[in-house]
Amino acid sequence: MTDDELTEEPAGEPEPEVEGKEEEIPEPPPPGGRPPEGEVPEKEEEEPSPPPHDRVPEEEPHPPTLADLDIYDTLRFMVGVLNQAAWMHLGLVVAPGAKEAVTDLGQARVAIDSLEALANQLRPSFDLDEQREIDNVLANLRVNFVKKAE
Repeated sequence: MTDDELTEEPAGEPEPEVEGKEEEIPEPPPPGGRPPEGEVPEKEEEEPSPPPHDRVPEEEPHPPTLADLDIYDTLRFMVGVLNQAAWMHLGLVVAPGAKEAVTDLGQARVAIDSLEALANQLRPSFDLDEQREIDNVLANLRVNFVKKAE
């Protein structure tokens, strides 16, 4: 083999020079047309369509706040809070964020007594199922308090 044969390029198309090569920028597709294969079209922002019949859409409902609740709903919420507090202070439920249950019978007694006073205030607004439920809650708390106090 001669030196000329070694430096010759193989048969076929010669490789284009890399230096000075201009990048080809594809032309945008015609309106309504599809882009060439392999290219991802840019997403155009769609304008929201107007509501039908010129009706204004209703606003999404906002989460209720204390201002939206009447006093009876607020007191029912407090029944749940006092119930949970009583169980935590009895040491039978671990407080959120705590690693273990802590027993404090003094605070448990205050929570149970407060729950009973609140329930008595609410009784006229309770239906039969609510009356049974609050009676069961108080009975369970009292039984567990006595067991813990022994």
